Amino acid sequence: MVTNINLAAPESENKVSLSGKSSLIFSVLLLLAAIGAYAVPSYLSSHYLNQKNQIEKQIKTENEKISGPEYLEMADFQERLGLIEKILVDHVYFDGYVKTFSKYILPEVRLTNFEWKREGSEVNVSGIATNFDALSKELILLKNSPIIQAVEFKNATESSGSEGQGGVKFDLTAKIKKEAINK
Repeated sequence: MVTNINLAAPESENKVSLSGKSSLIFSVLLLLAAIGAYAVPSYLSSHYLNQKNQIEKQIKTENEKISGPEYLEMADFQERLGLIEKILVDHVYFDGYVKTFSKYILPEVRLTNFEWKREGSEVNVSGIATNFDALSKELILLKNSPIIQAVEFKNATESSGSEGQGGVKFDLTAKIKKEAINK
């Protein structure tokens, strides 16, 4: 015996058919949904790219500040303050002498060694000047200083330092007048 199973919908049920206007409206809604599905991620990605570009520009600006001359000047100034602090901590009795002597050091000259013999009036100075012109100005300033009796210039060599802080390394000895020490 053979049994037929009809899997199709019975003919008695009414199928919903779309009219021309309703199918047009339905297709427009599907088109708008597809455009929306494309537009939202593209808008969000462009917005994200704008924010990313702004952040990258800000990072680049900050990196330029860090590697620029302003940062090098600040780092050099901090290094000078550290050196002066070390001198004053190591040699408390130099306090007045360093204040007096520091008036005669130009900003273009960075001291790397500053020795003041306690019993004598002799100061050994080593440092780096930005160029020979700054070094010559420093020597003239020290020579014409009212507290310095004599300046003995030992040597100067041109050197290239790290991070663009090269210059002219020099050594000199200055003899301080006794009346300037006793003040």
